[in-house]
Amino acid sequence: MIIIKPLSQCSFSDALEAFNKGFEDYYIPIELSLDQFTCRFGFDQLSVDHSFMAFYNNTPAGIMLNGIKKVKGKKHAWNGGTSVALPYRKMGIGEALLKATLERYQQQGVVEASLEAFKVNEKAIHLYQKYGYEIVDTLLFLKHRGSFHASLLKKKNQLTYSLKRRLAKDIRNLPFYTYDVPWKNQFDCIRDGEAFIALNEKNEEVGYLLFQKNFSSIGIVNSVTFYQGSVKEHISNSEDVLGFLLATIFNMYGPIAYNTYNVPEKRNSLLVKKLKSFGFQDLYTDEGIKLEQVFMKKQL
Repeated sequence: MIIIKPLSQCSFSDALEAFNKGFEDYYIPIELSLDQFTCRFGFDQLSVDHSFMAFYNNTPAGIMLNGIKKVKGKKHAWNGGTSVALPYRKMGIGEALLKATLERYQQQGVVEASLEAFKVNEKAIHLYQKYGYEIVDTLLFLKHRGSFHASLLKKKNQLTYSLKRRLAKDIRNLPFYTYDVPWKNQFDCIRDGEAFIALNEKNEEVGYLLFQKNFSSIGIVNSVTFYQGSVKEHISNSEDVLGFLLATIFNMYGPIAYNTYNVPEKRNSLLVKKLKSFGFQDLYTDEGIKLEQVFMKKQL
């Protein structure tokens, strides 16, 4: 017998068991400790009140993590992870969790729900589509390793822009800041996130790049992850703006590892184009599967 319960009525040990068992055969195997699992609720703004667990004969069988927050005065929701343990698949557990989740969204007055799913996970995508989710974009994981061509870096640094360095949260008031990106690519979900803002010759803010630095055990920056980048509308040289910001980072930190996380191919098309011009390439799993997700939304 399948029973669905709010996560607030369950133990975290049961929740962790359901989560880890559901993801143990995933495209990117995931296994979290209890500390790592509980930290996700704070870092990703997830809610135990709005998340659900499935039990089959009193055994943890599946979980769906959810978060709800206000964006510009309206409630938005995010499915931050769904997993069903292998022995309990094809029993309708995923569908039961989704039904409970959508009912909770409606009760809470959510106007838009979003989620991400790996493109190769066709069964999950079809289930979400069955309940009204639509694919609105493809999310890319790109990488760059090694040095950059000197001419690219030199050319971009000769442009007439100046730089303003800020924390991620400081760009939310930019008139051209975009919320139309995945939940974890928004400024308030990037732990220790930073923003570089480009200023033109009139000292006007014309573009930004949102990123996160990662450090080695001795405190040296060993990688940078890009989450989004945007340029003010009606800027004729918009590519140059992002080129300046990217080249500034590449010159600042040198030939370390650079990655993107869930960057929307259409909504951040200019950033994707510039990254590829610098030599960024698609990222693949060890099994040769291209790391690529779909960005899905449902209007309620």
